[in-house]
Amino acid sequence: MMKGVSLFVENQLLALVAIMGIGLLLGRIRIFGFRLGVAAVLFVGLAFSTIEPGITVPPLIYVVGLALFVYTIGLEAGRDFFRSLRSTGLRNNGLALGAIIVTTATAWVVIKALDLVPATGAGMLTGALTNTPAMAAVVDALPSLIDDNATDTARILELPVVAYSLTYPLGVLVVILTIAVCGGLFKVNHQKEARDAGVAVQELTGRRVRVTRDDLPAISNIPELLELEVIVSRVERRGQHDQFIPEEGDRTRLGDILTVVGSDDELERAEGLLGEFVDGHPYSDIDLDYRRIFVSDESIVGVPLSKLRNRIPGMLITRIRRGDTDLIAHPDMTLQLGDLVRVVAPAERITEATHIFGDSYRRLADFNLVPLVVGLTFGVLVGMMEFPLPGGGALSLGNAGGPLLVALLLGAMGRTGKVVWQIPYSANLALRQLGITMFLAAIGTTAGAGFRSALSDPASLMIIGVGALLTLVISLLVLIIGHKVMRIPFGETAGILAGTQTHPAVLSYISEASRNELPAIGYTSVYPLAMVAKIIAAQVLLFLLI
Repeated sequence: MMKGVSLFVENQLLALVAIMGIGLLLGRIRIFGFRLGVAAVLFVGLAFSTIEPGITVPPLIYVVGLALFVYTIGLEAGRDFFRSLRSTGLRNNGLALGAIIVTTATAWVVIKALDLVPATGAGMLTGALTNTPAMAAVVDALPSLIDDNATDTARILELPVVAYSLTYPLGVLVVILTIAVCGGLFKVNHQKEARDAGVAVQELTGRRVRVTRDDLPAISNIPELLELEVIVSRVERRGQHDQFIPEEGDRTRLGDILTVVGSDDELERAEGLLGEFVDGHPYSDIDLDYRRIFVSDESIVGVPLSKLRNRIPGMLITRIRRGDTDLIAHPDMTLQLGDLVRVVAPAERITEATHIFGDSYRRLADFNLVPLVVGLTFGVLVGMMEFPLPGGGALSLGNAGGPLLVALLLGAMGRTGKVVWQIPYSANLALRQLGITMFLAAIGTTAGAGFRSALSDPASLMIIGVGALLTLVISLLVLIIGHKVMRIPFGETAGILAGTQTHPAVLSYISEASRNELPAIGYTSVYPLAMVAKIIAAQVLLFLLI
């Protein structure tokens, strides 16, 4: 047994991959309908180093892993985040920020009242808020606050990780239980909420509609002016042998048959506004064809579809599949590497369309890493910038906040000239999973000795209890104020709470319970700002306590 343990002590790479592998396997085990997911890697790392404190992973591993994790999140969320600020984003982020501020203030009062060590108190808050980057920011800030003559520097640096580890499990479970209890008390009807909000999950289909009105706007303006979530993919004039793809400025004539793509509900509305349904398969074309094409050419990425149409005359993008979601193509949308687009074009031009969009899995796998490295470099530099605080301290975004902030901006931009900042969807998910797994494995091994002593210390129960109380405070604040006072649908409010906690397990739970997109809408609207806010809040709390 000791010989086997010594292998992990002597070989840090073996220790790293073993912790990652075991943690990921344990994280897939479901207990009472809940699973830890990738967070289990942290506890496996703690277990390894608790059994043998000599098992360590180089600090650079967790720095790289953390930066990679938050950077890929920012790239994906950037565009939707800034777009949401024009609508419900300000409301949602105001709720999330207010809850974080109140919870941080509550933590300060409780920590002072119980006379807890500042490093422990700050780590406890990050565990209660289930925010790993915030805990990393506390660890990064501690060395500058510790007396140079201190003899127990190593022990002090362990304290935030230990407190985080003690409070993290209930930081997840309390939120889920609170959502479940409040959902029952509020008698939430998730299906009705989704219908009322217009986000009920519906398949996109195509129908043929004969035009019976002579006062319709230009075909390209029909969706916007008639407030329809549809797209007209083709026009039949004088029979199926005379078909064309509508160009900018084209107008309908009485008797034209339009192929309209959208959800069933929107198609029913379209019939009432445009004319009447006509029997026949919408894609039984003679002159036109359609094909799903994989986007792998960087030259068309990040370009609004309204501008892209000039480069694909005679062709029309009707749908975009991103991840597992089908989207109606709108003029202001932009394509990302890895999107699957449905293109309508004359049959003889389908091959040309595949060349324009790329349609190459191999090319996508060999994506350009230079923009990723350059963006991360800018992010690390921004994270190093220090902002002075009263009393001589300094605040920085660190290796989590800096890359996240830069990634949000670059993700919103999409591209700069010929440089495409976004990376393929599948690659983004893979790098994100790798990053957080590396970070959790490495950070878990830094606190083994401290965690072992904490388990035998009655004071640990107090830390767990206070952490659970802080989690309950932020959960009730968001759910009650958001749903009952601000009248936000409960599913979206629960998603805001999941985003405020920045924990995918909470989002997974409420998404499974609601079976609609409301939780995801709330989650993505606040996640980036909540991440940065908690990184700052944890450091501010630490400075106020010392």
